[in-house]
Amino acid sequence: MAIKNIQYQRAYYENEANANKYMSYVNGAAGALAIVMWFLYFFRVFLIPDHFYVAVLVIFAAIAALMFAPLFLVKTNLIRKPGYKYFILFSLLAVIAALNIALPKHSLLFWPFAVLIASHYYNPTIGVVVFGVTIVLMLFCIYAGMFFGEFDENLFGGGVIMPDQTIGTVETYEERVELLNTLRANGNNRYLKVLVYYFFPRAMIVTLFFMVSNLLNRRTYKLLDSEIKIHDEQEKARTELNVAKEIQINTLPEEFINSDDVEIVGELKAAKQVGGDLYDYLDIDKDHVAVLVGDVSGKGVPAAMFMMKTITSFRDFAAPNKTPSQILKEVNASIIKGNKKSMFVTCFLAILDKRTGKVVYSNAGHNPPIVGSNNNYRFLKPNSGFILGCFKDLPLKDEELTLKSGESITIYTDGITEAINSDGEFFGEERLINIFNKREFTCVIELHHTIKDEIAEFVKSAPQSDDITFVTMKYQGNNYSYEEKMFKATIENTKDMLSFISGFVDKYNVPEDFKTKLLIVGDEILSNIIRHGYENKGGDIFIRLLFDKDKNELALTIIDHARAFNQLEVNKPTYSEGKPLEEGGLGLVIVKKIMTECAYDRINDKNILVFKKKF
Repeated sequence: MAIKNIQYQRAYYENEANANKYMSYVNGAAGALAIVMWFLYFFRVFLIPDHFYVAVLVIFAAIAALMFAPLFLVKTNLIRKPGYKYFILFSLLAVIAALNIALPKHSLLFWPFAVLIASHYYNPTIGVVVFGVTIVLMLFCIYAGMFFGEFDENLFGGGVIMPDQTIGTVETYEERVELLNTLRANGNNRYLKVLVYYFFPRAMIVTLFFMVSNLLNRRTYKLLDSEIKIHDEQEKARTELNVAKEIQINTLPEEFINSDDVEIVGELKAAKQVGGDLYDYLDIDKDHVAVLVGDVSGKGVPAAMFMMKTITSFRDFAAPNKTPSQILKEVNASIIKGNKKSMFVTCFLAILDKRTGKVVYSNAGHNPPIVGSNNNYRFLKPNSGFILGCFKDLPLKDEELTLKSGESITIYTDGITEAINSDGEFFGEERLINIFNKREFTCVIELHHTIKDEIAEFVKSAPQSDDITFVTMKYQGNNYSYEEKMFKATIENTKDMLSFISGFVDKYNVPEDFKTKLLIVGDEILSNIIRHGYENKGGDIFIRLLFDKDKNELALTIIDHARAFNQLEVNKPTYSEGKPLEEGGLGLVIVKKIMTECAYDRINDKNILVFKKKF
């Protein structure tokens, strides 16, 4: 059978390499038998003519070496060479042939072995070749065994027995030749009878083994071919899913946006390659921004397609002077068309007036959002509304709330509250609201990192049961000014990170001595993250600077995804120039001093560092 495609070829040769590996161990065992035979010939246990003695010893020594050779080559690339299998198989046949000559009584024990081993390659052609060579070698070895090796009465007995003599043992090679001549002179042609009564029965048994193994060989070959086809189809499906995932991700907006008025951060983590959760935010006009979060029934590709249809409809109908309920009703009318599978989606839509903080929202069967600010977060209690996609006429309502400067609204899907750990326990709303209120957050990204860390800590090794999505919109008002940027975690970029910090600090009335200390701390912290956290292997570092005009407070937040470690426990912190700083040195002293001057927080000993300072 021809190899049909590259994928099959790769799998076939991988299997062949594994078969060569195992055959190397089999040949090693056969080599051990060859050594035993060498000793039996050396001590003349088997009768051979004197002029053949040295030659036989050399031949068996060479065969033993040939058998052990694959053991030393098994770690090399030779086992992947197409012709290597013939070297191993025919080396094994050579040993079997030698053993058959030495022990003709037990020849049947050895010959089917090579045929059966050949089927391990899942190639019928190899099986046919080995079978043919085996039959020819068997015939040759049977006749050679009449003269060399142990005396086999079956080769000489039967038929006419000589007068006054029975077939027993002979002492020399010459006596064997004389015995054969005597038998033939008495009408007992052993050469013909060995062919008919000795070779053919054994050949038939080997043929039977070959037929069985060849049938299994062909069946396995077809199964392998079928498995490759299934693998190809699965790989094609995975590729299509990856494309669908890429399209779905590209459909979503950027993970975070910010301006002087509003900060928005969105997160989506699908339970499968593609999911049914959705979020979107867009500026309806210069003064209004709309945020949508939804959860489609079901999972996988159908849910993803329905999700994209929902987002597309939202973007088509979101327009100035429309209320959230009006937009959701138009979205519902659009997605209900052709919805033969009766899929539905829960949605929460909020529109913020960036001038006043007023939020108009409408709920379509979604989870209650969380609103508030540091130490004062609470669940909103909106009208429950009706899901989209099932009913033509929906009695959706518009409701209002006003966010104060610094307050936010977080809209999430039930993948968070219904996250399950290995004990079957739900994450729940109480744990979620406790995350919001257990400490202060300087930015939304910091809040989101904390939520993700808490969920991961809760579920641990349990599989993700549902899509997880949450979006936070924070109203800045006119009291906050901030800048944020993502940097590549390299030592070369440290100067750019420090320049980013310095440029922001220069805009405000920050004492020069504190600025100097802050830059030293930044240098220490960033260098340690790169060297000790990321171990100079690269990554991302997010830096955010916030100035609260009311409190006259500066906040520096540094977030990374490196291996978590405590900055103050590093034995030898380093400057960005790479110079080691011994413990107790100037840099660490200043770092520790600024820790006392600032409100410093290493959140849950994770990868979020926050420095605050009032002036």
